[in-house]
Amino acid sequence: MRSPGIKLSLGIILLLIAVSCIVSGKFSINGLTRVNDRVEKIAHQSLASLKILAAIDNQIRTFRAVEIKQLTTSSPEEFATLSSNSSAISEKIAHAIDAYVPFINSDDDQALFHNLQEEWSEYEEYHDTTFKNWVVAQDKSHALLNEGQQLIELQEKVSGTLTSFMNGSINNAASYALDSGVTYRTTLRRVYAAYVALFVVMVVAVLVVVYNILRPLQKINVSITRLAGGQTDLTFPLAHRGDEIGAISRSLDVFRAAAIAKRKLEQDAEIQRRHAEAERVAIQEKAEAEAREWLRKATGALAAGLKRMAGGDLSFQIETEFSKAFEPLRHDFNQSLAQLAATFSQMSGAIHVISDGTHGLAAGADTLARRTETQAAALEQTAAAVAGITRSVGDTAKRSEDAQQIGARARQSAATSTAITNDAEAAMNRIEQGSAQIAAIVDVIDSIAFQTNILALNASVEAARAGTAGRGFAVVATEVRSLAQKSAKAALDVRTVIRQTAADVQEGAGRVKDCSRALRKIASFIGQMGQHLDAIAIAAREQSSSLAEINAAVGSLDQTTQQNTTVADQFHATSRSLADESGRLNGLVRQFSLPETDVAGQHAAFPDHAASGRVLLAAHEE
Repeated sequence: MRSPGIKLSLGIILLLIAVSCIVSGKFSINGLTRVNDRVEKIAHQSLASLKILAAIDNQIRTFRAVEIKQLTTSSPEEFATLSSNSSAISEKIAHAIDAYVPFINSDDDQALFHNLQEEWSEYEEYHDTTFKNWVVAQDKSHALLNEGQQLIELQEKVSGTLTSFMNGSINNAASYALDSGVTYRTTLRRVYAAYVALFVVMVVAVLVVVYNILRPLQKINVSITRLAGGQTDLTFPLAHRGDEIGAISRSLDVFRAAAIAKRKLEQDAEIQRRHAEAERVAIQEKAEAEAREWLRKATGALAAGLKRMAGGDLSFQIETEFSKAFEPLRHDFNQSLAQLAATFSQMSGAIHVISDGTHGLAAGADTLARRTETQAAALEQTAAAVAGITRSVGDTAKRSEDAQQIGARARQSAATSTAITNDAEAAMNRIEQGSAQIAAIVDVIDSIAFQTNILALNASVEAARAGTAGRGFAVVATEVRSLAQKSAKAALDVRTVIRQTAADVQEGAGRVKDCSRALRKIASFIGQMGQHLDAIAIAAREQSSSLAEINAAVGSLDQTTQQNTTVADQFHATSRSLADESGRLNGLVRQFSLPETDVAGQHAAFPDHAASGRVLLAAHEE
C-alpha cells in the first residue's frame, strides 16, 4: 500500500487545525455579538428609559411640593413666584414625557404612554383651574385641605403609570441579562468543545510527525553519516516507501554508487599524479639550472654596473645580453642610468644658474637694504616734522577755541550794553515826557498868577473907591499883586529852566540813540567775528584731526619701512646662504663622471635669472 506523502499529511493536519480554530472563533464571535447586543439594549434602552422615568418622577414630586407651598402661602407675591416655578416645572415634565417616545417598543408600552399623557393632561388642567390666581387658590385651599380626594386620585394615577413603565423597563433589562447569561454559557461550552477537538488534532499531528517523519529521518541520518565515513556496503530499508522518505533513501543509494565510482577514480588519479609529478620534477630541475646560470650572468653584470655607479661613473652602458626574462631589466637599467646622467647634467647647469642668480639677488638685496635704511631715516624726519606741525595746529585750535569763548563773552557783553542803552533811551523819553508835563503845569501857574494880578488890580481900584474903609483891603490887594508878580516871574524862570532841560534831554536822548545804534553795529560785528572764530576753530580741529591721522600713517609707514629693512637684511643673508649651498651642491655633482655633452647648451637652456634680477634692480634705482 502506498503511504501518503509528507506534504499531504502536513496539509491535512494544518487544515484540521485551521478548521478547529475557525469554528472556535466563529462560536466566540457569535456569542460575544449576542451578549454585546443584549448589553447595548440594557444600557441604551432599559437604563436610559429608567433614567427618563426617574427624571419625570422627580419633576412631578417637585411639582407637588410647589403645589403644597401654593396652598399654604399667605402672600400674593410668593404665590405668583410659585406659579411661575410650577409652569416651568410643568414644561420640563412635558418635554421629559416627549423624550420617552423613542423607547416605546410594544403595544403595551404605547397604551401606557397614551394613559400617561392623558393623566398628566388631566392633572395639569385641574392644577390650572385650582391655582388660577391667589384668590381662587385661597377659596379652594380649605376645601382641598379638608377634601383632597380628587387631587390624590390624579396623583396616584400618574404615579401608577410611571411605576408600570419602570417595572416594564426593569423586566426588559432582567430578560436581556438572562438571555446574555444563557448565550455566554452556550458559547463557553462550544468553545471548550472546539478546544478539545483542536487538542485531539494536535496530538494526532504530533504522533504522525514523530512516527511517520522524524523516526525515518533519524534512520536516514545514521545511514548518511556512515556513508560519509566511507562505508559503501550499506542497505537502505526505507527505499520501498512511495513518499519523500522513500525518495531520499533511493537518492542515498545513488550516492553510494557514486562514492564507489569516486573511490576507483581517486585510485587511478593517484597513479597518474605520481607519474606526472616525477616528470615535472625532472623538467623543473633542468629549468632551474638554466635559470640559475642566466641569473648569475645578469646579477654579475648588474653588480658591476652598480659598483661603477657607486664610484660616480655614469658614462657607461651594460652591453652583455641577458636571457629573455632578464633582458627588459638590462634595458631598464641602461635607460635609468642614461636618465640619471642627463638629470645630473641638467642639475649641474641649473646649479650654475642658481649660483649666478643668488649672487645677483644678494647684491640687489644689499642695495635694497641700504636704500630702505635711507628711506626709513627720511620717514623718521618726516614723522618728526608732521608731529611738530600737529602740535602747532593743536595749539592754534586751542587758541581758536579760547578766542571763540572770548568772542562769545564779547557778544554777551554787547547784548547787555545794548539792553542798557535801550533802558537809558526809554528813561530819557520818560524824562522828556515829564518835562513836557512840568511845562504845562508852569503854564497853568503863569495863567493863575496873571489872573491873580488882574484880580489884585481890580481889588486896588475898588479899595481906592471905598476910601478910608477900603484902605486895609488895598494893602492886602497890593501884597497879593506883589505875590502874583513874583509867581509869574518864578514861573517864567522855571519855564526857561524846563525848556533848557528839555533841550538837554532831547540832545541826550539823541546821543543815547546814536550810542544804541553804534552798540548794535558793534554787536553785529562781534557776532560775525564770532562766526568766523567758530569756523576757524572748526577748521583748526579738523586740521588737527587730519594731521593726527597723517602722523599715525607716517608712523605706520615708518614702522613698515623698518620691517622692510629687516626683511631685506634677512633676504640678503638667505641669498648668501643659498649661494654657498649651490656651490657645495655643484661640488657634489662634479664628483660624478658624466657623458660628453654640450654643457654650454645645457646652461643656455636655463634663463638668466641673475641678469633679470639685476635689470629689475637697475630699473628700481632709476
